[in-house]
Amino acid sequence: MHTQSIMLFIVLCLSLSAPSGIIAAENKCPEKDDQCREFSRLAEAEQYDKIIGAIDAKKTYSDASRSIIGQAYLMIAGRETNTPEQEEQFCRKALEYGSTSAYMGLYFIYASKDTETALGFLKQYIATKPKDSVPYVILGEAELEKKNYQAADAYLRDAKKVARGRSANLEWLSFQAGYLTGDYAYAGARLESVMSKPEYEKELRALASDPRFAGMEKRPEFKQYEPLFKGVAR
Repeated sequence: MHTQSIMLFIVLCLSLSAPSGIIAAENKCPEKDDQCREFSRLAEAEQYDKIIGAIDAKKTYSDASRSIIGQAYLMIAGRETNTPEQEEQFCRKALEYGSTSAYMGLYFIYASKDTETALGFLKQYIATKPKDSVPYVILGEAELEKKNYQAADAYLRDAKKVARGRSANLEWLSFQAGYLTGDYAYAGARLESVMSKPEYEKELRALASDPRFAGMEKRPEFKQYEPLFKGVAR
C-alpha cells in the first residue's frame, strides 16, 4: 500500500534532517518562545496529535514552531490507518507550514493513479532546491522512459550534485542518459563505476539488444565491454 511508501520516505527525510531522531531538533526555539518549546517537547514525545490540536489559527508562529507543526502533519500523514484522502489532506497541511518534503508524500499518493500529476508534485518539490536526490532520480527516469533524453540527463546530473554517497542505480541511469545525449566520456565513466556489480553486467547484456545502443561496443569508451555484446540478438 502506498501509505508504507509515504511513511518510509517521511522517516528518511526526518532522520536526515534531525540526526538525533527528534524532529524538532533542527530548529532551535527562539528565546522566550514558550509555544515552540512546548511543541518541541510534544514532538520529542511523538505526541503529534497534541501539536496539531494546540494550533491556534489566529496566532502567528515562529519559523521554528511552523517547522515542527509541518513535520507533525507529515508524521500523521504516514499512519497506516489513514484513508488516501486523509493522507493527502495531511500532506497539504504540512506544505502550508513549510514542510516541502510533503511534495514527495503527494507524489506517492498520486503515482499509481495519475502519473503526470504525481510528477508535477516532484517538479514543485525540486523548485525548492531540496538536498535530496530522490525526486531528481524519479524525474530523470521518467524522462528517460519518455525518450526526453536531454531533460533526463539534466535531472540526473542534479541528482548527483545532492546525492549522499554513491548510488549504483543513479550511476546506471546517468550512463544511459549520458550515452543517449552523446556525452560518451561521461557515460563511460558512469558505466565503469557500476560494472564491478554482477547485476549490471546482466543489465548491460540486456541493453545490448536495444537499437538505441547499437554499436556502442565499437566506441573507444566502451570497447572493453565488447565481449558482453557477442552473441546478443540485435
